[in-house]
Amino acid sequence: MTQSRMQHALLAASLAIFLAPAAAAQAKAAFACPATLTVTEQAQTPAGWSGPTVKAEHALQTAKIYNGNPGKQEYDLKPDDDAKQGKSLLLTWILKDYRDMNLFVRCFYYDTGATVTANIPAAVNKCSVTLEMTASGEIAGKSQMECQ
Repeated sequence: MTQSRMQHALLAASLAIFLAPAAAAQAKAAFACPATLTVTEQAQTPAGWSGPTVKAEHALQTAKIYNGNPGKQEYDLKPDDDAKQGKSLLLTWILKDYRDMNLFVRCFYYDTGATVTANIPAAVNKCSVTLEMTASGEIAGKSQMECQ
């Protein structure tokens, strides 16, 4: 191997070692349900009627975490902790104890039946969902999810 090739290889290896922790941390921090979901709706109209195709944006309502495989064998996991903070409810799942099977999240949105599902990366150890609640215990307002 020439000296130039060795220098390039050494530089590439050094960059990979330097950037890998940052990339892993970014991947961990970036995992969460999308805050909004755009849904395309098309009415199934009766004979003689027509309707436009409409795109609507829906805000995150809640998220649920499951063991198993989406659409097949699914086990809804109860949060490990739930804490009220004023009008907010914080749900927390500690994921390390459930890693014997695949873990995935299903995200639910206001005013639509459309959901999205994603497998939770193995590097993620904890997920929390913050829900704004009404006095009667209904989910209302802004919700958010964070995983670490």
